[in-house]
Amino acid sequence: MNGKVLLIAETLIFAALYFVLTFILAPISFLPLQVRVSDSLIMLSAVLGLPVVYGVFLGCILANLFPVGYPPNPVDVVFGSLANLIASYLVYLTCYGRASRRRILLAGIMSSIIVSLIVGSYLPFLIIPNASWQEVVWIGYLGVLPGELIAQAGLGSALTLTLTRIPRLQKPPKRKS
Repeated sequence: MNGKVLLIAETLIFAALYFVLTFILAPISFLPLQVRVSDSLIMLSAVLGLPVVYGVFLGCILANLFPVGYPPNPVDVVFGSLANLIASYLVYLTCYGRASRRRILLAGIMSSIIVSLIVGSYLPFLIIPNASWQEVVWIGYLGVLPGELIAQAGLGSALTLTLTRIPRLQKPPKRKS
């Protein structure tokens, strides 16, 4: 199969997985106190590479365009998706081809913080238009971070560490010339 076609197919698979997980778990995927289990897929970029990076970005766009029980918000569609793109790409840069237990766990914490800072900066204003800085801290950052740590540093890291044990997914060592 052509490399570009494979990349597109794998990207669409991860986008669909992200969307379906978010949709099925909608009651805990939206609002200030959320555990977006689909964000655990961000961590798979450590082992599976760029298709995950692009897939979680596209999947988040779709999930935020069609939230269950709420009208879509353009701010959430754009910035929530960008948060996933940035977090997933940094996990990819940190771990791909050299995924160790330590790197994966640190990347999980790092990506959880990134998503929490970005989403937590605008989410309180979507809920309370005239939010104070205290509400941004409590609702935004401290409301989003625990769920992201559960999804990414917890579930996502565990899933990624499990995948690193599959020999077929490990990159072969470079040969010396």
